[in-house]
Amino acid sequence: MRSWFHTRFPPLHSIVVQLFLFFFFGMTLPVLIGGFISYHKSSMIVEEQVSKVAALTIVQVSDKLNMFFKKLDDSSMMVLNSKIVHNILEQRQGDNAYETTLKVKDGKDMLTSIMINSPEILDIYIFDTKGKNSVLSADSLMSIPNQWDSDWYKAILKANGNTVWFGLSETSYLKRTGMGFPVFGLGRAIRSWETGEVIGVMFVEVMGNVLIDELNRVQFGDTGYVYIVNEQNQYFYHPNPDEYGKTSKLPLPARKMQLREGKRNTLMIPERLNNDWLVVGVVPLEELTADSSSIRNLTVLIALCSIVLAIGMGYYVTRRIGNPLVYLSRLMRKGEAGDLTIRSRSVGRNEIGQLGRSFNKMIEQIELLVERIAKEESEKKKAEIRALRYQINPHFLYNTLNSIRWLAKLNRTNDVDKAVTSLVQLLEVSMGRNGVFIQLGEELDLLQKYMVIQGYRYDNAITLLMDCPDELKQIPIPRMLLQPIVENAVFHGIAPKDEPGTIQIRARQEGEEIIISIADDGVGMSEERLAQIFAEEGPHHNRGMTNIGLRHVHQTIRLYYGNEYGVSVTSELMQGTEVTITFTTLRGDHDVQSAVG
Repeated sequence: MRSWFHTRFPPLHSIVVQLFLFFFFGMTLPVLIGGFISYHKSSMIVEEQVSKVAALTIVQVSDKLNMFFKKLDDSSMMVLNSKIVHNILEQRQGDNAYETTLKVKDGKDMLTSIMINSPEILDIYIFDTKGKNSVLSADSLMSIPNQWDSDWYKAILKANGNTVWFGLSETSYLKRTGMGFPVFGLGRAIRSWETGEVIGVMFVEVMGNVLIDELNRVQFGDTGYVYIVNEQNQYFYHPNPDEYGKTSKLPLPARKMQLREGKRNTLMIPERLNNDWLVVGVVPLEELTADSSSIRNLTVLIALCSIVLAIGMGYYVTRRIGNPLVYLSRLMRKGEAGDLTIRSRSVGRNEIGQLGRSFNKMIEQIELLVERIAKEESEKKKAEIRALRYQINPHFLYNTLNSIRWLAKLNRTNDVDKAVTSLVQLLEVSMGRNGVFIQLGEELDLLQKYMVIQGYRYDNAITLLMDCPDELKQIPIPRMLLQPIVENAVFHGIAPKDEPGTIQIRARQEGEEIIISIADDGVGMSEERLAQIFAEEGPHHNRGMTNIGLRHVHQTIRLYYGNEYGVSVTSELMQGTEVTITFTTLRGDHDVQSAVG
């Protein structure tokens, strides 16, 4: 059951599944993300543009209303500043009745001319605050009920001369009867030019059809609308006539804002009129983005087509690329298990075929490499055996024992003990009983013991100085790595000049590299001799205790740490010689052996 499942549905780590998913998601996700961003961005752009158009429309409506209201306000100012009106309202007791009649007639004529110039005005009424006189136009004073106790009359007096606007109403403010069409009005108090007291009240009643027809033409979408409210948030105009004069349930907006109205989100765009009223446009946001639905439908269609195309291309790619790679992966696992006889049959001209040919060539190279590593390992073991065989120089051993004999004859028993102890320790280390590697600190201790023996021979004419940080003394290095170089410094550097000399050893770390320098102040070497040290051909003198010299130290470093490391020498005649050993802390004997294995 499990094998059938994995056959029908390969695991996710399979390259076939990964290639299919890569093509599937690689083609569908950009389309989906791009479509979503495009739809979202287009909706925002459409909403912003429609919002700007709506705001511009509201501004145009407010400009028209301001012009309309200003015209009415200018007409009221003509009445307010009329000398005829003031003479009628301020006539004194005892004035001639004939003259009073003429004044009233002139006043009616003036009001009639104003109404002729403004046909939207139904009537202009001027009431004497004392109730004595009234000036009217196009109607009979007797048909007007008493207005001195009405709300609009008191509101005009309270305004102290400012214009007071009254909203749309199906009932006449003055006649208190239905008009059959909406009306609205404005009123102002008339003050005496001499005393400044209120001597009359003017009320202008205006037909609202002109205003309503203009506002009804403004519509946003299918359900958007415009309304006008005063400072108390009472409707001056609303598409529904039943709302005239009622307090709005919507908040009084100070700036453009979004509002949840019922089950829809709306955008409220306010614009303040010169009379401090607000024209507010209510725009449903759903209708703003209705034009972007075509983009959404196109995005969905493209996404579906991309999914189908991605499935087809994914299947094709897995057949043409995935399956050959799976076959090659199986061959690699066999090769990893040790079967070097396998070969790939996919050797076509495309990259998969090139990979198959490279795989075949790699297997062949691995076979050759295994043979070569085995041969190099054999040569390495032979070299180690050779080195162990010739590590002890009989001449050095003879001179050391002869020096000890003379010390014994002179009864210098302490010196004999120190010399013999140092010699025993050197012989033990040279035999390598504890492995190939030794800590750098132990190697430096052995050098000091070696210089103890050389001190008896040269009457302590050679000084050994060491500079090594404590943290570097724990680093493992190949056994007897520094002793051949110090021995060369003694015998070939300082001894020939027949003067006291100094050998200085410094160890330091730079990054992952360890650098050890051995410098002497001996006779130095010529450039020709310096060039022969690491030459492949040339004489190799058997001098020194280890009989391996600089060349062997250089080969040892490269064997254990790699060809990029080794020994370098600088020297000047009669100035001295400096030998620098460079290796790394990242490799050692265990790496070489694991590579061979």
